[in-house]
Amino acid sequence: MKYKKISLPFDENFISSIQDNTKPTIIVSIFGKSSLASKSCKARFVNEFYDRPIFNSSLVQTTSNSKLQSSIECFYDEPGGIVYLHLTGSFDSHSITQNIDELSTEIEEKGFLRVWSSLKYNYACSLLFLFNVSHILVLTNPVPVFDTSYLSYFKALDCSRSKFLNAIKSTLSKIPNVSTSWLENARLCSPRLLFYYETCPNEFKKKKQSNGPCHPGLKKAEHSLEDQIYYILRKRRIVSNISTHSIFAIPANQEYVFMDDSPDQILDWDEFLTNSLINLCNSSSVEIKDRFIDCGLEEDNVEKDFLNKSHNIKKFLFDHIDVAFKKGFDDNIGRNAITIPNYFEAPAFSTWCQVANEMYNLFVVANDLDEEAKIAMETLRSFLDIDTNFSERRCRKVQPIAMAAYQENLPSHYNRNYHDTKVAQALSVFAQHARGPLLDDYIQILVQDCDKFWQSGRQMCETLSLTGNPCTQPLHKGGTVDGPIKEPEQDDNHINRDELLTMEHSSSVMYLSACNCGHKQGTREDPFTIRTANYDFYQIMANDCVCGCLDRINFPVFQPSTQDYRAAQLFAKPPVIAGRKNSAGLLHTPTQMGHTQVLSLGGVFASCHSVDPINEILGEASRNREIPDRQGLTSIELTNMQKNEDTISGNQIVIRVTDTDGDSKEKSLVRQPSTTEYLPGMLHTESPNSLLPQFPSWSLVCLGSSCLYSHNIGLQETQHPGFLNSTAYLLPWDVTVRLEHHPRDRYWNSDKNKINSSPIQRGRKTKGSREFSVKIFIGVEYECPRGHRFMCSAPDKILTTAGNGIVKENGNKVSNSDMPLYFPCPCSSAPLMAQLMRIHVVTPKAPVHVTLNPMVQPDENGGPIFVTGFDTPIELTQSTYWVLRLPYVYAGDRGPYLPPKEPSQSQGKLLKGVYSVAEATTDNNKLNI
Repeated sequence: MKYKKISLPFDENFISSIQDNTKPTIIVSIFGKSSLASKSCKARFVNEFYDRPIFNSSLVQTTSNSKLQSSIECFYDEPGGIVYLHLTGSFDSHSITQNIDELSTEIEEKGFLRVWSSLKYNYACSLLFLFNVSHILVLTNPVPVFDTSYLSYFKALDCSRSKFLNAIKSTLSKIPNVSTSWLENARLCSPRLLFYYETCPNEFKKKKQSNGPCHPGLKKAEHSLEDQIYYILRKRRIVSNISTHSIFAIPANQEYVFMDDSPDQILDWDEFLTNSLINLCNSSSVEIKDRFIDCGLEEDNVEKDFLNKSHNIKKFLFDHIDVAFKKGFDDNIGRNAITIPNYFEAPAFSTWCQVANEMYNLFVVANDLDEEAKIAMETLRSFLDIDTNFSERRCRKVQPIAMAAYQENLPSHYNRNYHDTKVAQALSVFAQHARGPLLDDYIQILVQDCDKFWQSGRQMCETLSLTGNPCTQPLHKGGTVDGPIKEPEQDDNHINRDELLTMEHSSSVMYLSACNCGHKQGTREDPFTIRTANYDFYQIMANDCVCGCLDRINFPVFQPSTQDYRAAQLFAKPPVIAGRKNSAGLLHTPTQMGHTQVLSLGGVFASCHSVDPINEILGEASRNREIPDRQGLTSIELTNMQKNEDTISGNQIVIRVTDTDGDSKEKSLVRQPSTTEYLPGMLHTESPNSLLPQFPSWSLVCLGSSCLYSHNIGLQETQHPGFLNSTAYLLPWDVTVRLEHHPRDRYWNSDKNKINSSPIQRGRKTKGSREFSVKIFIGVEYECPRGHRFMCSAPDKILTTAGNGIVKENGNKVSNSDMPLYFPCPCSSAPLMAQLMRIHVVTPKAPVHVTLNPMVQPDENGGPIFVTGFDTPIELTQSTYWVLRLPYVYAGDRGPYLPPKEPSQSQGKLLKGVYSVAEATTDNNKLNI
């Protein structure tokens, strides 16, 4: 077979199929750019040389590679001893359009400059292969303009070739029949570079049916372009007088630029026939006849012999091939041209095939390279990626400046917010000066360096306290935090836990708070545990205050029966404990025999019910629970009577008294709390029934007799420090009580059960009932973090007195409304929120008990309601002054409820129904009258 076409690398069967493997061979390589209509084919003239579709596979088919990778096709003219190498791929218009979707996706992922640099590098590796195995190189271009983008390739190949010399010589030494000169010079010769342009200026093109000489100005244009190219290559020092020292050579005495002046040939027959058919339909019959004649003559002229033309590409190219076969190339010029020996070798085809395979593996495949070859490849890449090199140098120069901006004026340790602010400052400095495709990579490096610097001993603990303040200590071990408190995200890869100090959490925030009774104020640290917030501080304050010796009511707490007690594991949502508030604002609780049964004053009920009130309140879920037998228990109905809806001038309480069956005490059920497991948090309506906390979060102390409070004077500054002017007063609450005895009670009017009447108890007496009024003093005290205290007279108003110090308001709004848990403190123009901390109650001297049943809901949008733990409201003794201290922090199963920063935020509430009045009973459960 005389002509064979194959792709690199060559296989053994192809080499053995050649009849004369020892025949000298000239290698012509064709590379460059092609137009879209050419469909990646730059060697169309080779098809015309041999009058056959040699490289037509590129002409009519799309690229076989799914990626924009360069490929090399080979055609061997065995009779002529010529090998044609055709480079296609990256920079052919058709290849780019066929792979535009894949290319766009890759650009989105990696960026344009990275993808473009990769394409240039792959293309340069293919060029390096061609420049080392070829005698003649033909650079093609669609238009007659020198493409200066190839200057960067030529310069990169020239500079990196010296790095590959040892690798090339080592490869050639392994192949037999390689001559000494070829081994020493590491290439066949200094290849000639020719320039082929597919078109020429329109004024120089030949007309159809013309086979005469070329236009006189065409040669002048070619010579002018030759001078421009040579001048540019010399200025860039790509070529020199001694061709041996250059990557390629320019012929000294031969033409090396060719502009094809042939008429435009038909490359896309489908498009040509379609356009021709349209034109024929729009033309007359005479024009149609002429067009058919022109088409036939045009096709004949295209296939004419090239040697009959005075200006054709075959003559242009074969002039150089003939010189190569006869004497080789000697393109040295200047005074030293004779002294420097020239080398040229036309190898045997079999030997060249072996060398081509090894060079292809070295430059294009690039597998299993030694260290020297890898360095040479990186050198080539660095010469091509000019943008990347500039970006890398610039970013390396700017990075220390940005790092210095981060480290400027840093404290010994700081939190993540401050760290992020400094990182943003460093990135701003970096972005002002850094440029190029590596900008994003070096931004990541800068952020990592800043993080490493921060985490190497300068990181703050940042564990949040129960009030929302972060721990300001350096990152440390130890310290306890209650609840699922948010902790900062930390990268443990840079932290050695063994080197951390052991210390307790501290936010460096100090508050001023009063003790349980309010007689003494002291500073307190920001708490991180519920015990510290609601118990330990007040125990310490009680040691220096009278409240440590005052009478108090102890709240239910955990009493262990063994030393192996532990905190309960709360996984699922527990059943609701007794004391849940119903939809009408009432709290209904199962009562025990001998205890006072009370209903809240907040709701209005009829004197009798047709349905069971417990089942009505607790619903279906409560019907399945065990409820104590209520037969024979004291029955109480409280009716709240208001004279008008806007102003409550008084309340009337109706108490219906019946005998209590003594046997029913044995029938009541008493809830037994666990003695081995305790509630890990605070007690609320969603806590399990059988669990109690280890410590009380509430406090209820008795200051003494009711005479301690004078409504004309109010609370004294010496005994209650911190109160704002004109706010240290309690509100009077007048309540009318009517006692009604059950008709079956025959002892109602007996002389032995008469009351020793006092002035406050005198009133009307009717048959079977007695009516009298009582005066109760109540106050809701708010305390801000600065220690300022004040009372409120309504949910939205601070208590104030007239100029003569008289309080004109009463306690109706306070007793019958939900009070906000937080209220803006008037001590500062800044929004500083004060918290409801104490409830003051002065009980009357009357045959009734004032009861307290506080319930706090920190989240107005829902959530648990925090309670004291008593099954029944708390009875206060007669004619005494009581102070109920509320929890400082409210923490549920999901963490603490942080106090609001602004008045517009959710403020929580103390649910109405706190204050109630109940009958006073004796040991035999009868009212003293």
